[in-house]
Amino acid sequence: MAKNDNLNGWLQRVRKTGEYCDVLVRVNGEEFHLHMLPLQNASAYFRNLPSTSEGSTALHELTGCKLVTIHDLPGGVEGFTIAVDMCYLVKPTFTVLNVCLVYATAEFLAMNDISEATKKFMHANIFAHWRYCTNFLQSYRRINAPVDEYVEFRCQKVIAAACVKSFTEIKHVSAPSAFSGPLTPVPLKQSSGCQSLTELLVQVCSLPDLYASEIINTLVDSDVNLNLKCRQGRNVREWLDYVMEDECQSDRARGWVLLCLARMLLKNAPAKRPWMELSSQYWCSLLEHADMLLPLLEEPLKTENSGGANLEVETHTYIKERLMGVKAILEEKIGESLDEMDEYLRDYKFSPETLMSLVDYYTTMGDVHTDQALEEIAGDVDRFLYIYAGEGSISTDSFLNLFKAFPASSRTSHDTVYGAIEKLLANIPDCPQEEQQQLWSLIDHFKLSPPVNERALNNPMFLSQPEILESVLQHHSQELAKVDDTDGRHLRHIMQKVINASLKLLEENSRRSREILELQKQYGELLGCRSQMLDHEGIVDLLRRHSVDIGHGNGGLLSETEESEISDSPSMATSSTGATSHLNMLPWRSECN
Repeated sequence: MAKNDNLNGWLQRVRKTGEYCDVLVRVNGEEFHLHMLPLQNASAYFRNLPSTSEGSTALHELTGCKLVTIHDLPGGVEGFTIAVDMCYLVKPTFTVLNVCLVYATAEFLAMNDISEATKKFMHANIFAHWRYCTNFLQSYRRINAPVDEYVEFRCQKVIAAACVKSFTEIKHVSAPSAFSGPLTPVPLKQSSGCQSLTELLVQVCSLPDLYASEIINTLVDSDVNLNLKCRQGRNVREWLDYVMEDECQSDRARGWVLLCLARMLLKNAPAKRPWMELSSQYWCSLLEHADMLLPLLEEPLKTENSGGANLEVETHTYIKERLMGVKAILEEKIGESLDEMDEYLRDYKFSPETLMSLVDYYTTMGDVHTDQALEEIAGDVDRFLYIYAGEGSISTDSFLNLFKAFPASSRTSHDTVYGAIEKLLANIPDCPQEEQQQLWSLIDHFKLSPPVNERALNNPMFLSQPEILESVLQHHSQELAKVDDTDGRHLRHIMQKVINASLKLLEENSRRSREILELQKQYGELLGCRSQMLDHEGIVDLLRRHSVDIGHGNGGLLSETEESEISDSPSMATSSTGATSHLNMLPWRSECN
């Protein structure tokens, strides 16, 4: 034993001092003063040195020792140093950072004993648990040698097996909850199985893209049926919110989580309706988060995988393209089955574009829907419109399209839509008058509740619609017919409303007449000929004279309403034939008190 100790000590001393050196090994520009005997004893490369083609041998010009130059040695100087120390019986100091360098060097130099030693270390300290594997891959820098495939494949295999096991054993998922007394707070609690699944999923999706994609592919190809799993609990949405918002630390990780869960869900989706059955929380929650995440991936943010000069650099665009494809499939499946959801559609946060896509699939691709189902979905869409309008996150075109996607019979009340239009126009002060008219034309005032209807009739923009004004005039005419001849005060009030509404109707009709004339003129110029057009000035003059005649014929009536500010009303010169004829049909009274 003492003799062996002396030999070991002597080998380690000459390794350190370079005494009796008979070979000089040059690796990446650095020189090592070594001895052929221990090298040949441990390495087939040095035993076969004269026949090797990777290195070149010569004599060192100063020392006269044999010179061996090794070009592009895998593992570099650090790996070669530790491997050579082991040839001199120096106990190695392996770490998860250098063991692959030593393994690569040992494989290149055919040092079998050293290769086996590195493998044992990796199996005990890296491949033993999925947490070791994820920590290793997070910091691993590829060497561009066979060792890369060796360690990556085994790490991914361990992690994928853990994922499959965790998804298989979990019965339901839930977000952590806190149970505390009146004074003492208690840390968040979560079932151990769910906690392990959450941690594992986040760790996998936080890995460099090269590894995350491979592990997710393996998980998707497994026998885990996520459609069955997600029916076991009712807290899926809370759990996914917790994972996405609290656990994931980057948008890239959030993207991989969505891709993983969505692909697992779609793989085992039913071949025919009902798609969602009892799993609508999973479907809609995934779509909700995909909708929120995609705008954040607009700007490509480069994130290099695990280092390495020649390694492909992944960008957010890589994830975005795949996420858009998954989102489109989710929209189709959910849209065709909106009436199968076990929650209200309005409980989710979808963008106007996503909601429009869902509604399009529902109204065009789904089965024949009952009136009750249409009314329920239309009511949810109206709530969305109200929220969008308050946020100012919807355009007038999108607003119109979402409203018109449903038949008129699907809405029994227009109160929510009226409030939404008010909010939308308040957030768009420069909205063109034409678009405002299009929005207000959606409202059927017969479907407004009395308080909202009263508010609408005091809205000048809403009243500018001829059909609304005609309806108001008819209503006032009916009121006027019920008034007793002796009730002059009430009569004057109603007549003032009749006159104001009539003038407003005349003004609106005149404006539309001018628009028609302008269109006729443009059409005539387009055809290259003079079309016979209406004489607008003649019409206005005729209406003016007709209005004056009406005023003289009812002088007594107008004198009773002089206390009202008729002069503030729009000019009678802007009247049209349709509105004037309507005035003639009103039940004018010849005597008033």
